[in-house]
Amino acid sequence: MNMTEKLNLTGRWRFEEDFGFGKDSGYADLNQNGDVLTGILRFSEQIDGEETFIVKQEVAGRIIGRKIDLKSHSCEILFSDEDIIYELDNWSGELLPNGKIVGSSIDSEGTGGAFIMERESYQTSDLADDHQFGTN
Repeated sequence: MNMTEKLNLTGRWRFEEDFGFGKDSGYADLNQNGDVLTGILRFSEQIDGEETFIVKQEVAGRIIGRKIDLKSHSCEILFSDEDIIYELDNWSGELLPNGKIVGSSIDSEGTGGAFIMERESYQTSDLADDHQFGTN
């Protein structure tokens, strides 16, 4: 049995990201089938000096060994007081021995950040737009 078969990333993960001039905080609901990952990230984004907004991104990617790559292929702004053009994200990380996924992100404009995911549940949310996080 290889490393990928032993790992099970399916479930709900608390997601936090810092990109220098702002932060994201929310959840990733991931499904793993072999080495293929799919899922949805829902998070509030607070850019310094701007209003908080809520984003939903559909993602797909792979896990190879303990390395995880995810790429956003669609985005929806779920809550915002303003019109927003949102750049799709890519995340590359590693599953650490403590069970957390840590790594870096970059969007299509080249803005990078650091993220961490920590498992909350082995189940994903069944709610289409689960807002279990708030805005400031």
